[in-house]
Amino acid sequence: MRIIIIGAGKVGYKLAEMLTYRGHDVIVIEQDPARHRIIEDNLDVQAVCADGTSPAVLQDCQVARADILIAVTENDEMNILATLFAKRMGARRTVARIRNPEYLYLTDKGLEKALPLDFLDAVINPDYVTATAVAELIEVPEALESEFYAGGRIQLLQLRLPAHSPAINKRLRELPSPNPYLIVAVQRKDKIIIPRGDDYLLAEDRIFVIAPSRQMEHVEHLLGQERLRVQRVVILGGTRAAYYLARMLEDKKIELKIIEKDPRQCEVLSERLPNAMIIQGDGSDISLLKEEDIGRADVFAALTGDDKANLLVSLLAKHLGAKKVITKVGRSDYAGLMEEVGVDVAISPRLLTAAAILKMVMGGEIVALSLVGEDKAEMFELIVPRGFRAAGKPLKQVNFPRQAVIGAIARDKEVIVPGGNDAVMPGDHVIVFALPKAVASVQHFFGSNE
Repeated sequence: MRIIIIGAGKVGYKLAEMLTYRGHDVIVIEQDPARHRIIEDNLDVQAVCADGTSPAVLQDCQVARADILIAVTENDEMNILATLFAKRMGARRTVARIRNPEYLYLTDKGLEKALPLDFLDAVINPDYVTATAVAELIEVPEALESEFYAGGRIQLLQLRLPAHSPAINKRLRELPSPNPYLIVAVQRKDKIIIPRGDDYLLAEDRIFVIAPSRQMEHVEHLLGQERLRVQRVVILGGTRAAYYLARMLEDKKIELKIIEKDPRQCEVLSERLPNAMIIQGDGSDISLLKEEDIGRADVFAALTGDDKANLLVSLLAKHLGAKKVITKVGRSDYAGLMEEVGVDVAISPRLLTAAAILKMVMGGEIVALSLVGEDKAEMFELIVPRGFRAAGKPLKQVNFPRQAVIGAIARDKEVIVPGGNDAVMPGDHVIVFALPKAVASVQHFFGSNE
């Protein structure tokens, strides 16, 4: 595909990187010379230093031939204007990152366009995708990451193996398996490996385990994890992400507190969130945290726009006894560092946004996609096409890419955690874990002869 990306910030860079791995023809338009130079020096793309909202620039980049144009600058209006011009000039599809709630409204199904933006095929809101990620972690607080596939029937969890886990110092082939599950990857320090049967698991390994959703809790027990029932959640920051998260938790019978410094924002939240307790105060004030009994929180989520404040108050909450601490980080390269100093989970809205956009770009047979392991790997769900070359062949007889693994197959109402004797058939929903450089090979493997 021919893809034009406007904006070379963290999201634009990550999108360009992932799309080039897949062999797409990518053009990046960025008017800041420093960002343009970074793209030009590090990625195999066409980099244009210009204003992406200029019709003349878009015409020079042959926008009429673009399969998709993605606008991810920091400015909503620039993104809207760029997609408007692109669509009118012939781009087949357009996607924009939009943060301002004046352009969107919240429904039971998610965010919808509040204005007649008919030229926009899709909108991604970073605050909403961040809230969704935190809500999923609240459902499974012992996990470092949680994703669902096949309409919720298949679950992927990233778990840290505690020292008391019965899986420690055992080969994968020696692990008990009364329920179907598969450890598709192991993250050991900064390295992710796709393990084989003779590989050992060590204390503090981060494992990526996939299983039917209904059986995942029992699988966790086998691996030495116990699921916590969340009753109390505290959110730092009365931000849009905090508001969206509170709305998602309304029907969960959870005691919810939001700490916000701005009195006017507290009034707004009090009106919009009648079931939440809104506390006006400085979250970095340890006396306030003690007074509000933060140590009894099952989950503490720091969602302000200040990375330093999020880290500081998260560490204070952890010190006071909060069971699970989730911290929003603006700079995705800080996520690993935050977890090293005591934060349980650091989430990056930029990476979440990039993954959401990438799913839309892929379209076709790709129905779900997640960046996992601090964006070191991908997990995606695809529909096997008619004419699939290896249909019906046992997996042990096919040459599947080595840096990838099939974690599960959803066939009609059945969920299969595959072994070597299982086969993939057209129409199956296949869940694949892959390291970035294997993604193109996986897509080629699932290609069709038709």
